[in-house]
Amino acid sequence: MENSIRKIKYTARVFYWFIIYPLSRGEIRKTWHLFLSLGQHYLFGTPHSAIIETSNTCNFNCPTCPTPHKLIYSRRPPQMMDFEVFKKAIDNIKKYVHIVYLYNSNEPLLHPRLVDMIKYCSANSLHTMISTNCSLLDEKITRQILDSGLGEIRFAFDGLTKESFESFRQGGNFEEVKENIERFCRLKKEMGKSRPMTTLQFILNKFNQGQVEDIKEFAKKNNIDRVYVKPFILSEYAYDKNQIYELADKFFIDKDVYDENVVYKKDGFGLVPKKEYKTCKEASKIFTILADGRAVVCCFDLFGDYSYGQIDKTDLGVLWFSDEVKASRNSASQRKLPLCKTCGNIE
Repeated sequence: MENSIRKIKYTARVFYWFIIYPLSRGEIRKTWHLFLSLGQHYLFGTPHSAIIETSNTCNFNCPTCPTPHKLIYSRRPPQMMDFEVFKKAIDNIKKYVHIVYLYNSNEPLLHPRLVDMIKYCSANSLHTMISTNCSLLDEKITRQILDSGLGEIRFAFDGLTKESFESFRQGGNFEEVKENIERFCRLKKEMGKSRPMTTLQFILNKFNQGQVEDIKEFAKKNNIDRVYVKPFILSEYAYDKNQIYELADKFFIDKDVYDENVVYKKDGFGLVPKKEYKTCKEASKIFTILADGRAVVCCFDLFGDYSYGQIDKTDLGVLWFSDEVKASRNSASQRKLPLCKTCGNIE
C-alpha cells in the first residue's frame, strides 16, 4: 500500500513539473516537445532521455565511486567535454530526446561552462537535471543556476552529522555542504523561483541508516521538493570481487527496516542483486554520452566498451537504428552484457 501511494505521488509530481508547470509559464513549445519525444519513443522506439557526462572528473573521493579512484583513468584520461562537442551532440539528439541528465559519475559543477550547457538545452526546449555534491555551490553559481532554466537539481547529501557525511563523501566538508544547500533553497525562495525542482538524494549506508527521518525533516525545513532514499549501488564491472566485498562489509546497512532500499546480497566473496531481472526496460529509453562525444549503451559503461559512435558527428536516428547498435541494445535489453550482471539499479 505504501509503495502504491509513493508511486501515485511521484506520478502526480512528474505530471506537474513536465506538463502543468511549463504550460502555466506559457512554455507551450517545451510541453509540445515532450509529447513529440514520447510519441516517437512509443511509435518508433527512439530514446526519450540522455545522460551526458560533462566530464569524467570529481573533487570528492567517495569510496564506492570509480571516478576518483582512477579506475576510469586507466583507460580514459581525465576530460572536460568541449562546449562545441556538447552543442553538436544536443543538435543531433534534440529531435528525439526530451530529458537530459548533465552528469554521470562526475561532479557537473566542475565544468566551467555548465550554465551555458543548461541554457543551450533550455533554448532547445529540453528538460535538464544535475546531481551535485554541493561543495562548489557558492552564491555566485547558485544565482546563475536559478536563472538558467534548469529543470531539477539533486543535492547529494548522505548524512546529517559530520561523521556520517564525511565517512562516505570523503573529501567533502559537512558544514560547507549543508550551508550551500540551505543557501540555495533560501535564494530560490527570495528570487521567487519555482524552478528548478529540488531533490535531496540520500544514499542509505551503515553510517547514516538511523537518520532517514531526520533528513526528511531537514528537507521539509528547507522547502526541498522531495527526498530520494537511494539504494546502495556497487558494480563488479568497475571493481573486482574482493574490493566489492570489503566495501559492502563496511557500508551495507544492518537494519531490516530499510530492506527495500538494499539492492544486493552477499554471495560467497561477491555480490549479486537480491532480485534477478531478466530484462532491462531502460535500454530502449535512455543512453549515455561520454565526455569525448561517444554515445554508449548506458551509464554503467564507464569505459566506453559498448559505443554507438560519435554523437557529435552523426544524427541519433542514424546511430540508433544501425544494425550494430540494435544488436547491442537487444543484448542490453536482455541483460546479456557483462556490465548487466551486477546492475541492480534498474528493472
